[in-house]
Amino acid sequence: MRIKIISKPSDQILEIVHKVIDNAKIQGFVIDEQNPDIIVAIGGDGTLLKAVKLNKPVIAIKAGRRGFLMDVTPDSIDEVFKRLKEKDYRIQEYPLLETNTCGFSSLSFNETGILADQPETILLTLSFLNSEIQIEGDGALISTPQGTTGWSLSATGNILYSINAMEIAFMNPVLSPLKSVVLPPTEIKVKVESKGYPQKIRVTSDGDLLKTIREGSEISIRLSAKKAVIYRFFDIDPLRMILNGKK
Repeated sequence: MRIKIISKPSDQILEIVHKVIDNAKIQGFVIDEQNPDIIVAIGGDGTLLKAVKLNKPVIAIKAGRRGFLMDVTPDSIDEVFKRLKEKDYRIQEYPLLETNTCGFSSLSFNETGILADQPETILLTLSFLNSEIQIEGDGALISTPQGTTGWSLSATGNILYSINAMEIAFMNPVLSPLKSVVLPPTEIKVKVESKGYPQKIRVTSDGDLLKTIREGSEISIRLSAKKAVIYRFFDIDPLRMILNGKK
């Protein structure tokens, strides 16, 4: 079995990388950066986001400031590689969002953002199920359940906990009490309305810029048929970690 390691460059994490390499080799695994079977993500949530986009199963080792979805500690690496060899782990699948706009398509693990590119508001019309709403503000985030423990949580204070759903979080809506909408899996269509002058709008995936679009553009977001796969060796409870103030 071939393993690729993804991590941030730092002295602390470099020590963990060496420990992973040593334990992987002891158990007969091969380090292969080009054609891996498994990705080992060492760090926090940002590192995990990069790892899942490679479309391979991920082992999540926590070594960052935030890591609500990381279940492996550096102290348990030797145990984890023994269990990996014995196939003693649980496979957990996570939904991905498929975003299409202006001929461009992408997958998101946490959220898709439609956001103002300048320090001014944008006007969005959102259509889903049999409803349509229009809202003005800094934009909107469409999040997966796991994504609601991140950026969306900061905006709304909500978490989608152990349910199959999507959340639309509105970023600083103008004169509106509506902060978010929780939906069953469905397609969400977003149109950027004109305010009477040219505007630029950023479409983001997990915080990274996907595309800059103009007023009049439309975006489609739905749950993808593809899933992100994480091999779990220990139980995690993001809600308990947040309530206890742990990162």
